[in-house]
Amino acid sequence: MAFVTHNNYRSGVNSMPIANVQPKRIQSRVYRQCAKDGFNARIKAELAGVVPATVPLYSHSLTRQSYFEQGWHAVTHLHILKAREQRKAQAMAVPNEQ
Repeated sequence: MAFVTHNNYRSGVNSMPIANVQPKRIQSRVYRQCAKDGFNARIKAELAGVVPATVPLYSHSLTRQSYFEQGWHAVTHLHILKAREQRKAQAMAVPNEQ
């Protein structure tokens, strides 16, 4: 039930959802792959410790570059921590061969 003021107008504050659960899925598999490539490139850059100040050029197609940038900016601190933990677990699982 939404909050209604005494003027019978809905309050925008009380009728809005608290947070979107999940962003809308990209329908096109090509553009979805561009976003995944951007996400993975950012994770790889974060793990290497060399994150450029600007998003690198992925494509001269503005649409594909835009989806790449969406993926690039979708990386959160938790994603980086999880990737570091996975890399550490992989390093522990594989013994050093000399």
